[in-house]
Amino acid sequence: MRVIKSAILILILLALSTSSLQFCSRIFKEPPLKGYFHLRELPSLKLFTWKSWFSSSFQNEISDRLNDNIGLRNSLVRVSNQYNYTFFGLTNAQGFVQGLERYLYEEDYIHEYTGDYFIGKDVIDKKLSRLKNVTDSLKAWHIPLLLVYEPGKASFYPEYIPRRFHPEKRTMTNLACFLQRSGELGLSFIDLNSYFLKMKDTAHYPLFPRYGMHWSAYGVPFAVDTLIKSVEKSTGTVLPKFKTNQLIISQTPLGTDNDIGELLNLLCPVKPTPGAYPSVSFEKSPAKKLTALVIADSYYLNIIEDYGSQFFMKQDYWYYNKKVYPYQNNNPPQYVDKSNLRDKLKKFDVVLLMVSEINLHCGFWNFADEAFMAFHPEIRDRKQYDIENDIRNDREWFRSVVVKAQLQHKPLEEIIRGDAQFTFFNNYDNLPNKGYWDTIQYITLKIRNSAPWLAQVEKKARNWNIPLDSMLTLDAIYSYEQSKKNH
Repeated sequence: MRVIKSAILILILLALSTSSLQFCSRIFKEPPLKGYFHLRELPSLKLFTWKSWFSSSFQNEISDRLNDNIGLRNSLVRVSNQYNYTFFGLTNAQGFVQGLERYLYEEDYIHEYTGDYFIGKDVIDKKLSRLKNVTDSLKAWHIPLLLVYEPGKASFYPEYIPRRFHPEKRTMTNLACFLQRSGELGLSFIDLNSYFLKMKDTAHYPLFPRYGMHWSAYGVPFAVDTLIKSVEKSTGTVLPKFKTNQLIISQTPLGTDNDIGELLNLLCPVKPTPGAYPSVSFEKSPAKKLTALVIADSYYLNIIEDYGSQFFMKQDYWYYNKKVYPYQNNNPPQYVDKSNLRDKLKKFDVVLLMVSEINLHCGFWNFADEAFMAFHPEIRDRKQYDIENDIRNDREWFRSVVVKAQLQHKPLEEIIRGDAQFTFFNNYDNLPNKGYWDTIQYITLKIRNSAPWLAQVEKKARNWNIPLDSMLTLDAIYSYEQSKKNH
């Protein structure tokens, strides 16, 4: 027993000394960890001040920096991740979960599938109605706008979703509502989600990979073929044809087929799983003619270089309608210039708006609103609506209101509206470019937050026999007009 204890002690001391040696000299080369995270700089005594010492901020900062720069940190992280994954099926990659049969999911996919992320029919109708107006406006310039609903992994593999998410208890989803209203409004759209589901039982290889978050490399050509045929039909232009020469079969997932697997940062690679990787060639054809604007999420990363560059003379890819490809990951990234947006849109031969199931709650990343305003500059949205859009497009903020809606057993759209209203009221003085109705809404909220004032307005509403909301608006308008006279 004494020998065993001594051996364990020696191993611990050896591990500590090796870590310290690595910290000082970096003898061993470790592969970097995958994912998005920020590591603090090396500890430095320059941070020391008496103030920081007595407030403990110096000690906390040094401790955090030591943790981020400890010797063999990457290897130790991988050992810990492997232990949790192997014995408990836990993933240490934030936002990702393991389902049945080792299928990995981005958790947001599951919440979209179950209906947890449903943003409400009114919001969806507003977005799509505006998009229809933009589509009709571009059509007058002979520029088609195609809406593409990309597939989602949770919809494709609901049978592997972890039972704790209760996939059998689905409610209304964004995808179902978007598809229904798109058809009713007469929008030109492609439903690749349904297309993939129809092929699920007949495809020779997976259309969605076990360890990936996007469509598989095998599935991309099917999506591209459908997309390009729709572009040809809407523009009346013949585009270059392509064909699959061969399929390279691999038991090791490659490229984006393993993009979640890589984020797990395991010590050992994930277990083998079959996949097919097509080799594609393009037939000789007349010179490329079309210019395309593509507003899309990361699904288009599998298309832009290998396919899009062959089809289009020029293609601008607005990554999440925010950043310019291929500079989206620069530090800082290059952002899309939205000035004179109407003129910019009119320079393209075709506009593709492509969104996957996981991003539908973002409402096209405000593209429908921005393009609508570009064609109708006389219209201005209220600031509260802008804040609601901010909530839907800020991942952490949105997730927090989802949790709040679940805890309070209220519709998500109601909680979003409430959070936006609270933010609007408390930040009113700092909001730029406020309009008349923003001011009226602010005064209305001030009335609601003042018990004596609200009681007076309620009494007026009863005496005049009109709804309280109408009376609040009238009183706010009167108060605003009086304040203008006094100034």
